[in-house]
Amino acid sequence: MGIEGSAAAPAGTPAHDGRVPGKVTTAAVLGTVLEWYDFAIYAAMAPVVARLFFPADDPVTSLLVALASYAVGFVCRPLGSILFGRMGDRAGRRSMLAVTMVIVGVVSALIGLLPTYTTAGLLAPALLVALRMLQGLAVGAEWTGGATYLIEHARTGRRGLYSGIVQSSTVAGFLLGTGVVTVMTTALDESAIDSGWWRLPFLIGGVVAAVGVFVRLRLEDSPEFRQAQKNPPPATSSAAAVSLRRNWMLVFGSVFGLAILGYTVTSFPAYISGVTGLPHDQALVTNAIALVIEVPLIVIAGMLSDRVGRTRVMTAAMVGFAALVYPIFLMVASGSVTLVLIGQLLFVVLYAAASGPMAALFVELFPTRLRSAGFSTSYNVGVAVFGGTAPFVNTAVATAIGSATAPAFYLILGAVVSLLCLWGMPRRHDLELLR
Repeated sequence: MGIEGSAAAPAGTPAHDGRVPGKVTTAAVLGTVLEWYDFAIYAAMAPVVARLFFPADDPVTSLLVALASYAVGFVCRPLGSILFGRMGDRAGRRSMLAVTMVIVGVVSALIGLLPTYTTAGLLAPALLVALRMLQGLAVGAEWTGGATYLIEHARTGRRGLYSGIVQSSTVAGFLLGTGVVTVMTTALDESAIDSGWWRLPFLIGGVVAAVGVFVRLRLEDSPEFRQAQKNPPPATSSAAAVSLRRNWMLVFGSVFGLAILGYTVTSFPAYISGVTGLPHDQALVTNAIALVIEVPLIVIAGMLSDRVGRTRVMTAAMVGFAALVYPIFLMVASGSVTLVLIGQLLFVVLYAAASGPMAALFVELFPTRLRSAGFSTSYNVGVAVFGGTAPFVNTAVATAIGSATAPAFYLILGAVVSLLCLWGMPRRHDLELLR
């Protein structure tokens, strides 16, 4: 591990006074909330999607196919991260974020208007998969673009706070999506949901997108980007290029553990109801309670990383995961509502500490002129490979082995890989952003 960077010389003078306008925070947060709201409702409604679009004689097979379609949305994330990441570095963060918001919102609304297998046959699942892929293309730069845009407005010593804010908005999106589905599945029976009410959560996503586009189009670009446009930095030296490639690989590697842990907690309802037999509505309630508690903890973890360093906070969390994931899965797999809730609470406390500083840590590794593409590609390639497949792998492994705790060992491996990568990352929490 390296020494925290307080003794190093700053990379440049600040491009701004570090005050973050409320409208900037709102713009970044709205897009992230929409992005993860949509993925949350799809994950939470996996059993419903399985019945309506992928019917099969075996319910487990139907659920696995539905979860595979969830993973398909991640296939295009790397391509989107390249396309929109470069757009963010060339045309500006603001333009890129407006385009991605439009795509994510329109696709969400279109999914809500799709015919089901009963009325359209194989065309229905084909259209669903195609829309998930298109949405994945835009999502490839949405969260990373919003995080970059927001953190570039913050002064040194406060970037962790805004990292926590933008990351907590992902959980807020999950919570909103889970909450909408929970209310719907509690108030309505299965036949009513299947007859058309399942469309409502997706249509709500389209409305949120319209608000987000309006907000984003009224913004200026980030101060860091504007400064880089006025005063282009010198060409990257060979040594700096090697360092950038190394940082890219460290982000990719660390995302292994971060992604499978994050997407496991958000897909717990489908996993719990599919593997343990706990009623789906009860699984959704326990997950919603855990998510509510996680939101402020993420912001606190980000603030703490401004004081002690990003990797120190995240390392402690990953050590905790390596030690506690198996006991947590024993509780979650028990089928007892109380133990399921306790297990998820332990999980989200650790994940809050791991994810709160994450965006700031990754933003600080790349210079302004390459930051959007560097951050989005390294992060999204890792998420596509590891995160999008997590719900499918967890359910498939548990079903194949016949043990609901089997996925714990996959998560432990992820935590260990992330630890190794975190130990190799430069410490820049108290330095100016790279130019």
